[in-house]
Amino acid sequence: MGDTVPLVLPEILLLAEDSKPDAPSILAHSLWYKYRTSLDWGWKVWDNTVASLRQVPLMTDDVLKRHVIALQYAQFLLHVDQHLPAGIDEQVLRWFLGTGKGEILALTVDAWDVCTVVLLFLCAHGALPSTTILRGLVYPAWTQLANVSSDQAQSLTTYIQSANALFDCLILREEPQISSRLANNLLDVHRFHTRRQDAFRELHFSSLAAEMPTLVSIEHNSFVPQHLRDVAKELRVRTCESRQFRFAAYRDLDVIRRAFEQPIQSGSIDETLFEPFVNALKVILSDSSQGKRVVSLLSVSRGLLN
Repeated sequence: MGDTVPLVLPEILLLAEDSKPDAPSILAHSLWYKYRTSLDWGWKVWDNTVASLRQVPLMTDDVLKRHVIALQYAQFLLHVDQHLPAGIDEQVLRWFLGTGKGEILALTVDAWDVCTVVLLFLCAHGALPSTTILRGLVYPAWTQLANVSSDQAQSLTTYIQSANALFDCLILREEPQISSRLANNLLDVHRFHTRRQDAFRELHFSSLAAEMPTLVSIEHNSFVPQHLRDVAKELRVRTCESRQFRFAAYRDLDVIRRAFEQPIQSGSIDETLFEPFVNALKVILSDSSQGKRVVSLLSVSRGLLN
């Protein structure tokens, strides 16, 4: 039997000071060898890595150096992923949706900059699907913002802006890149475009479609600062007008209908949002007779509730 994994793994923090090319793989292998029989070793490694990434901005003011350190940690996590039978994906998503919620809200702008490099590297290299980052970080951020009813939106600003930037890179940007300070790699751009397809496949597209009404709710929430409302609209329109989104929407119009119909029928939205919902649907579907029929069905659905 391997050792029980302690809550704190100081050797992970020390990786930031070890610039040897093989340091990430050596550390990953040593942790695997020591804790491989513990079911939670991957989760605890991720938890400790995020804690270590939060310290990187305190080590240096040089943003380029921070990104180099971030890539050290990204390589380390990629090796950890290769040591886990099911990869690191499930462990990370569980962390995002569980105890990681508080950690995410506590990240500073500089810490987000470092963590984003790691997340994008892991996505480009296949350890974290784009859908895990969307489901674990981006969609929960939008849901929180859509439902704010006081000035608490201000405390979410850093998280929201970081989530928006991740979404832009993962779904919309023509030439996505892992780091703004390091040379862009054409192979990485190709990898991002390949990973992007996951969000539009049948298994995950319903989740993406369901976020379009969430973005509409953000746009019309008076408690949300105007600049965040403007970005929400921009992201929604760019997404809905994209070729990939429209192709997926026309592949299964019922997914789109349900995405907009569900919040209306559940009574979870204000009546003033009905017209914006219909207008948002038109952005997606008004190019076809089938799409216009879905818009009409939503109008009928709304009428039945009155």
